Amino acid sequence: MTFALSQNQNAIKYWTPIAFSRLFIYLSANILRTTIRKLFGRTPKGQSLHHGIMVQLLRLIMGGSVLNIAQSRSMMSFSNSVVHLKSGTFLQSSKDKWATPVQGQGWKGFWIPFKDQVDKEQLKKDLEKKHSVNDIGSGCDIVMFAIHGGGMVMGDALLFLSSYMAWMKVLQQKHNLKIGILSVEYSLSPEVPFPGALNECVAAYKHLIEYQGVDPRRVIMCGDSAGANLCLTTALKIRDSYPSVGLPAAQVLFSPWVMCPKPLKTSPDDYISLTGGQLFTEAYTHNQAKIQTSPYASPIQAATLAGMPRMQIFIGGVETLRPSIERFIVKARAEGVEVEDHLKEGKSHDYALISEISGSKVVKEAHELIGKFVARVRDEYIGGVVAI
Repeated sequence: MTFALSQNQNAIKYWTPIAFSRLFIYLSANILRTTIRKLFGRTPKGQSLHHGIMVQLLRLIMGGSVLNIAQSRSMMSFSNSVVHLKSGTFLQSSKDKWATPVQGQGWKGFWIPFKDQVDKEQLKKDLEKKHSVNDIGSGCDIVMFAIHGGGMVMGDALLFLSSYMAWMKVLQQKHNLKIGILSVEYSLSPEVPFPGALNECVAAYKHLIEYQGVDPRRVIMCGDSAGANLCLTTALKIRDSYPSVGLPAAQVLFSPWVMCPKPLKTSPDDYISLTGGQLFTEAYTHNQAKIQTSPYASPIQAATLAGMPRMQIFIGGVETLRPSIERFIVKARAEGVEVEDHLKEGKSHDYALISEISGSKVVKEAHELIGKFVARVRDEYIGGVVAI
């Protein structure tokens, strides 16, 4: 099962009776295995059977052991639709109330302007307002520059729209801050090879700072998994190649994929496996050593992280990427980067964003931590509370 075999073929072609049989057998076996492990106390403390089964469902999509990339992308698309249905953003009209498609030279994405969620009447008015690319960065104190995950081969720039809305509400209610979000919809590696996605993210960030005139001290990058990789590599590229543009004030990173060169050991309680990681790495780097060793693909291999923005990093206690993330944190701190890390024992990859695998209470706690971090960054870099 290689990227080369699947990159230009229609996903539907792969859904043969054999493929469905393999999918059913794999899922049934892993649900049974998870149930037995739960009964014998072998699952992580605090992980319910429901959460464990949801992890296995995601493992089916992201694990790389049953589905190829084309099948994983179609399954992820279905999964994303379920998430949007649950969060009330399934219909395009509901997305349009919150997010405006925007684009510039070499990039595209969505601008999610601040919406007043405290005053219901004002929220109604805010949802009726029309916005354009010219509104990017306006009407808010902080711009969150968001980059979605998905192993560089799949993803949805609005998948975590409900989380963005929650951050917006927390920061307004508890810290009297208004945030807007620019979510980048970068090209996926099956369509555009490396460094396509990186170049698009850099272009979007430069547009925000140079064209829209947003002070980089008002910008906080955020991303999960592969999106967190792009946050780090975008900042490295800006630092190294465009120093006059200015780095963002901070980064909020969820389970960042730092592409640690040492082999990973699969965690049975995480949905990211060694096989899946290798498949995504192959898709993104095409197994080219010059890409795999580039700091703009593997930020842990940067000669130095000195000068990078402060970071808030969320790590799942049982996630496969935990060792590489912890190595990255050690490196960052040793080179002068301020890092605030939050390790949640018993939780898997992207736990702070996905209530289906960690519970609404845990995700809400993460929202609170993000709110405090953003507020502190805002106070230390800008001071005062004046929406631009």
